[in-house]
Amino acid sequence: MTFGILIFPGAHGDKDLTRVLVDIYGKKVRPVWNRETNLNGIDVLFIPGGVPCKGSSNSSKCIKDSPVIEPMMEYADRGKNIIGIGNGFRVLCETGLVPGTLRMNKAQRFICRSTFIKPDNDYTAVTSKLSNNEAYRIPIATGYGRYTAKEEILVQMRHQEQILFRYCDEFARISEEINVTGSVDNIAGVCNEKKNVFGMIPQPERAVFPYGRNTDGQIIFDSLMEYL
Repeated sequence: MTFGILIFPGAHGDKDLTRVLVDIYGKKVRPVWNRETNLNGIDVLFIPGGVPCKGSSNSSKCIKDSPVIEPMMEYADRGKNIIGIGNGFRVLCETGLVPGTLRMNKAQRFICRSTFIKPDNDYTAVTSKLSNNEAYRIPIATGYGRYTAKEEILVQMRHQEQILFRYCDEFARISEEINVTGSVDNIAGVCNEKKNVFGMIPQPERAVFPYGRNTDGQIIFDSLMEYL
């Protein structure tokens, strides 16, 4: 099984993801640059964090004009799994692979800290080993982590069970006080209707190795590996 890691200029989460996939799970990893068009042989595609198209005067246009986007859309349409983490989530929003948009944090500043998230379901590829009643400590590092969507879209998402994670406290209680980015409904992660494209702001690859004294992120990767 081969895991692709899609790299845009400005990405910096690819190395952490590679370490997790190779050192913990013994998987083959193939870097995929945003100028490539061949996704053949890739079983799961990750889009890591960072600043997509850093240095571009119009990062949204740079993302959409990247040659890899068209084959990525076809890849998702075939039911293949794509996981966008941090600003990789933004790529999924920009291309319409998941609903909604990501805006600057409510605090109008970059936020780098540990936070707690609670899964909304326990049957997708990234939540199957998680409990709906537990809080998981996962770090975030983002300036654009405030998820927004129109009310009619949110209603549809709730009906289709497309909300993956919500920000909560350490006791799994959801409130506006602990809504670290200011996202609507405390949303920290969502998926598409087919439940094969996943986006999340928290970065589980940073909570896997024990030197950080927090390995809650590994449960999310365990879910994926068991699901595949």
